[in-house]
Amino acid sequence: MAATDTSIGVLICDDVEAMRLLLRVIVELSPNLCVAGEATNGNEAVSQAQQLQPDVILLDLSMPVRTGLDALPEIRVVAPAAKIIAFSGLDESVVGETVRAAGAAHFLQKGADPDAIITAIENAYRNGSH
Repeated sequence: MAATDTSIGVLICDDVEAMRLLLRVIVELSPNLCVAGEATNGNEAVSQAQQLQPDVILLDLSMPVRTGLDALPEIRVVAPAAKIIAFSGLDESVVGETVRAAGAAHFLQKGADPDAIITAIENAYRNGSH
């Protein structure tokens, strides 16, 4: 779901239902954002990215079946216009360089403030690089 004049379509990819719910609420509370879809593992993330063509993808790096890190290069291929924000419980100093090299526009650490998440999504959409 590409952006309309008023909203940025976001695909939420995380295996933890509570995290998806939290991210969904954060996204839905912003007038500039909308939830395009959700995925619970890397394979679903690739499939949903291809089908929905979202503007921004919030991609958890640690998911079952296929990790977000493993899925990231294929997502870049199937949804080339999407900006990917990788997020993880790991510190950016540990994985930030790796995820950017794989094609993520930004990195967020889990537990980031809701305003920081919204800002990261908006910045990735407007200014993000692949």
